[in-house]
Amino acid sequence: MVVVVVSLGGTIASTSDGDGASPSLSGRELVDAVPGLGDVADVDTVDFANEPSPYMTYEGLYDLVERLEELDSDPDVTGVVVTQGTDVLEESAYFVDLCYDGGTPVVFTGAMRNPSLAGPDGPANLLASVRVAVDGTAGEEGTLVCFNDRVHAAREVTKTNATNVDTFRSPEFGPLAVVDEDRVTWRRRSENPDPTLAPDRDALSSDVEAITVTLDMSTRLLDACADSDAVCLAALGAGHIPPQIIPALETLGERGVPVVATTRCPEGRLARRTYDFRGSERTLRELGCRYSDLNLQKTRVRTVTALAADRLDDAFDRP
Repeated sequence: MVVVVVSLGGTIASTSDGDGASPSLSGRELVDAVPGLGDVADVDTVDFANEPSPYMTYEGLYDLVERLEELDSDPDVTGVVVTQGTDVLEESAYFVDLCYDGGTPVVFTGAMRNPSLAGPDGPANLLASVRVAVDGTAGEEGTLVCFNDRVHAAREVTKTNATNVDTFRSPEFGPLAVVDEDRVTWRRRSENPDPTLAPDRDALSSDVEAITVTLDMSTRLLDACADSDAVCLAALGAGHIPPQIIPALETLGERGVPVVATTRCPEGRLARRTYDFRGSERTLRELGCRYSDLNLQKTRVRTVTALAADRLDDAFDRP
């Protein structure tokens, strides 16, 4: 069994020069630092990038998907593990989940503590991820994220803590599996209603804004989106907005700017017919908003990808 570790940088690949840590380790150096990894699989490495995750772009992720498809076409490759920084890991893993249609398992992982700190978690995360990548069930569950011995669906996982090693969680539904010693124990299956998208590389645009609705907010942010490709809006509760921003949303509609709404709550989905006051979910429907069941950052990922594939109506409901 051959597992390919594709290294993108991040904390897991960072070393300290005394003033702070930054990515510098190669994929081979990451692999060589993990005791017992060679007993799980033969591991090859690809140094795809070596940068902090805030530097990542949709263009770079598109290149990553193309590389993953090349690896998928290699019959000798059993699985792929992608290592990267955690800041946008949930977004890059979800972009791959939307675009990659191969049968070879892809597992994302990283670290919260770099190798110069006490108790670095990168080696354990990498070892667990390789175990998942060679597990027979992994290829049936879409793109995965393995962190702190928990296995999550890329669609559902989110970073919940800025510094804790147990940061990656799947609110509401929980992990798909856990890694116990040398075993992967699966407890549920991933239900993924999203279509696989084939975006046009040249059409990928970062001009999709993400706005969170807050108490008594002004319209300034929405007013600035008049020429955007789309707006993703995290509404209050089950889909509620202050009435003063309704005219700004109406203007976006008149200008042909799609609005994709979700809830700012970490769990749950938008209501459709519970309330009817001005500014309720009924108003979102009247405004023609599309509905998302993802958090705001992933709603933006799917919006960017769907626009580039010219499949916005396939990607979201429009109640």
